[in-house]
Amino acid sequence: MVTSSGAQPSQVSTLNGVGAVLMKGVAALVVSCGPAVLAVTPLLPDRHWIVLLVGTLTTAVSVPGGIALWLLASRNRAGTRRLEAVGVRATAEVLTSTLTASDEGHTYVVAMRVSGLGFEAFEVTQSRTGGAGLSAGTRLQALVDPFDRSYTILD
Repeated sequence: MVTSSGAQPSQVSTLNGVGAVLMKGVAALVVSCGPAVLAVTPLLPDRHWIVLLVGTLTTAVSVPGGIALWLLASRNRAGTRRLEAVGVRATAEVLTSTLTASDEGHTYVVAMRVSGLGFEAFEVTQSRTGGAGLSAGTRLQALVDPFDRSYTILD
């Protein structure tokens, strides 16, 4: 049995292949917005300085934002692949579920105990939307890396 009492549990944001492709597609669109506006500038007869200004500002925001989104998709997909490769199936039992906000959908703070073979059980707290069915005692499937205690809740 691997003991990992020193490592703090960390949640992995899972992202499947389709999700990664969609995120990277959006990132590519975001990156190209500013340069596209700049490319139109020479085609305008009057007030092209306004379009030049807007294109420059849009480029300054969209290029770093799109790159950040691309990197986030890559990092989440890599984390998902790693967890799928080395993770073990586990059970996350809901200990408490507390409604914290209900403006646009219900948000719950859920405390869970994650346990399984190959690692010491640990407790985590996470914010979940639409978790009305998560009462104390509810069991969810999880995937846990027994070495660094990174995890994801599958349900």
